[in-house]
Amino acid sequence: MELGLYYLTMISGLISPFFREESFWGNILIGQYGVLTMTPAYLFGLLLPLVACFYFFRYILEDSYLLPRIAVLLDKPFHRIGLGGNAIVPFILGFGCVTVALVSTTILSSRRERLIASALLCIAIPCSAQIAIIISFAFLLDFRYFLIYLLVMGSIFFLLGFLLNLLLPGTLQPMALEISPLRMRDFKKILTATVRETVAFLRDTVPAFLVGSIAVSILDFYNGFMKLRKLCAPITADFLKVPENAANLFVMSIIKRDLGAAGFYSMVTNGSFTQKEILITMIVLSLFVPCFASQMILFKQGKALFATLIWIGSFLIAFSAGGIVSWLLNSV
Repeated sequence: MELGLYYLTMISGLISPFFREESFWGNILIGQYGVLTMTPAYLFGLLLPLVACFYFFRYILEDSYLLPRIAVLLDKPFHRIGLGGNAIVPFILGFGCVTVALVSTTILSSRRERLIASALLCIAIPCSAQIAIIISFAFLLDFRYFLIYLLVMGSIFFLLGFLLNLLLPGTLQPMALEISPLRMRDFKKILTATVRETVAFLRDTVPAFLVGSIAVSILDFYNGFMKLRKLCAPITADFLKVPENAANLFVMSIIKRDLGAAGFYSMVTNGSFTQKEILITMIVLSLFVPCFASQMILFKQGKALFATLIWIGSFLIAFSAGGIVSWLLNSV
């Protein structure tokens, strides 16, 4: 924390003689959402360590051959949502990056399974940046609120999968799953793979984060967020019962989920949200529309209509779930 404050003080001191923070360029460089302040602070200080830990444990599962055994255990439960146990692979990848996971759905044996898995990945699987925030908030939230979050997300995952399995024509294609014997883990290989994936995460995220940070800074400079808050007030303040500035997070998440997650963390640590408001906003952001890159993958896979339906459906599901939870919490 002290190192982060030292960095922010130092970078502000270097830039402020040339651009005042309240100026256009000062706002972009060292403002609240600045490319030299928010971007490195959240990428390297918050997201990177937690994402690296995720990849490390994922490769432990893969290298020790525990993953195929998990797939076998989940085969029957997954049949209820129209998937085989091997769908666990895209789902685990989805907890890292949904865009990568969408590409990996090609391992599934039928188009029907790929459609179901893609919908669940885009709507009900939080990406690594969101998981990083969820893990952080697990220590801030009352335990019952955290359980409510897990219950809501799990229920939507299985309910959505069950409905898709019921509505999409076709049947599940059986697939044989090979189980290899457990082996000792090769930690050198695991560390190499972890570093490779972490660097790939940075390579993918840094440019998008910079572009998103610039766009959000410009929006902030011209009071765009203030106008959005007023426009979205019936949803945020009246329906969800969360602060109006939560609208900022939804806009940032459309650009990049990582950006919305980082902004949410900043607002919570500044004391802008109560426990109930953290829970409701966390549910909405987790279920909110897939990021731009994920949408592009769906379009490239020839699923234009499906991608459009997912975008609209995720929007409705996110705000409906958040509104119902808000109503229940405020009724008790």
